[in-house]
Amino acid sequence: MSILTDLNNGVLTITINRPEARNALNGAVGQSIIDALAKAEDDPDTRVVVVTGAGEKAFSAGLDLKALAAGENLRPVMDALTALRTFTKPLLAAVNAACLGGGFELMMFCDLVVAVEGTPFGLPEVKRGLLAGGGGTRLPQRLPLAVALELGLTGEPFPAEVALRWGLINRVVPREELLPATLELARRVSAAGPLAVAATKRLMRSELGDEEAALGPVFKEMGKLLASEDAKEATAAFAQKRAPQWKGR
Repeated sequence: MSILTDLNNGVLTITINRPEARNALNGAVGQSIIDALAKAEDDPDTRVVVVTGAGEKAFSAGLDLKALAAGENLRPVMDALTALRTFTKPLLAAVNAACLGGGFELMMFCDLVVAVEGTPFGLPEVKRGLLAGGGGTRLPQRLPLAVALELGLTGEPFPAEVALRWGLINRVVPREELLPATLELARRVSAAGPLAVAATKRLMRSELGDEEAALGPVFKEMGKLLASEDAKEATAAFAQKRAPQWKGR
């Protein structure tokens, strides 16, 4: 199964279950997340959702480039990010390991984040000729522009402790404390009035501006990049484990 789900005391845990592929996001994972969130949205017994990854290598390494190179339809991945962005109930991320690319963008759409100490975060898409189109381009809303640009233009990773200092995440804990700490935070949220929690989330997130309108140009640019020679070269180079030879077109 591409994801695992477990509902316990009002907290639904969604685990991306592709540890052999560093929990990379393919069409099956995307569609499974969409389905799980739709069910959770309509389920009165689900008060809070926690997203995490299986294994100890990655929360998610991002878009599955091998699937992209093979021509798989990855539109469900983008739709899953939209489903996360529009989900009305509280979303928490338990970042168990590397949180990169699309995994980082998934994390950004969560409301509260707990991470294992030393975990690398980052947006390495530019190194593969791609754009952090699922929300990474909205990073200047969360960080000073110069910092956001350095992260976006270099694609270099940074540790959880830096993410905490910048205010991108809420807690950094030892590995053995990750799920207990995240579930405790989830329980504290779920103990509050659900209507008040939903209204607070809706109003606070509205301060980020019209995300739907802002992401329109991002998806347009992403479409251009995915059709470019550079994107094809990047995915081929990734599959062949070699450095890409950029063509600039």
